[in-house]
Amino acid sequence: MNHLVLHFELNTPASGVVSGQARLANLVFEASGEALAIAVLGQYSDCTPFARVVTPKILKCLPQELGHACHTFGTLLVADYLSWSNSGKEFADWRAPLGGIRLGEPFDIDAEDEEGVVVRALDRCSLYRGRVDLASRAEETDPRPIHEARFAKSVKDEVLSVAPTLAQGFNRSFSLTGTTSGFSIDYVGHAYATCYAAINPKAKSMVRNKTAAAALWRLARARDAFGFATPESIELTAWIPAPGQPIYSDSEYAEVSDILYELREQAKREDLQVFSAYDAKRACSRLLAEEALTH
Repeated sequence: MNHLVLHFELNTPASGVVSGQARLANLVFEASGEALAIAVLGQYSDCTPFARVVTPKILKCLPQELGHACHTFGTLLVADYLSWSNSGKEFADWRAPLGGIRLGEPFDIDAEDEEGVVVRALDRCSLYRGRVDLASRAEETDPRPIHEARFAKSVKDEVLSVAPTLAQGFNRSFSLTGTTSGFSIDYVGHAYATCYAAINPKAKSMVRNKTAAAALWRLARARDAFGFATPESIELTAWIPAPGQPIYSDSEYAEVSDILYELREQAKREDLQVFSAYDAKRACSRLLAEEALTH
């Protein structure tokens, strides 16, 4: 009899314990099949959602493009999941808005408080180093891939050389309802909004495929946040190499075409457009034309 009583007491949940269920969102490297956990997504026992990026800032210990991808894509997944969950949809039904993301199997967690549940989930991720270590290893800024950053700056400089009054439209930030994550849109004007991407076949495939897709996601969610002030034209502006350049092979040009096709198909699902440009002048002309200005 005493044995039965003791067994019952050991299996009774301790008071003050918080329970939850989580899944890891893994960034998959197509070439090797390797994967890195970049976000933790889950819900507490009362169905309240939680989500956390594994690397809250870009880690200096990682190559720049990989560090950018882990942080930026993880932040995107967190925001999308929280937006989905806060709209009343089911945890199990959420799907990643980016390709190349694999969700792990759900697992149960118990901890002393809600933050403890999140931390125990993060402890399963190889890139998670805790707050103290991240402070010494992380950069304060969020650098873009170099070709994308150069293109965006070149277009901005070109536009402002012609129409300096448009300066306030560049680098506009917004936040999703119910989340603390902020995102930047490269240009938002009265009639036109765009993000800039670069499809460089020399870049690592993991980054070049997903940064443009992430920009489309930002545009779609920004449109949701604009409300009545939504610009008439919203599109991704993608730099692509001009034809006939000897530094690019036929297979690389074919890859650019394939990526553009995939982006346009994805844009259609969000009722967006993709505009390709060989240089900043063409992208500038596009922006000015959409804003009904002359160039």
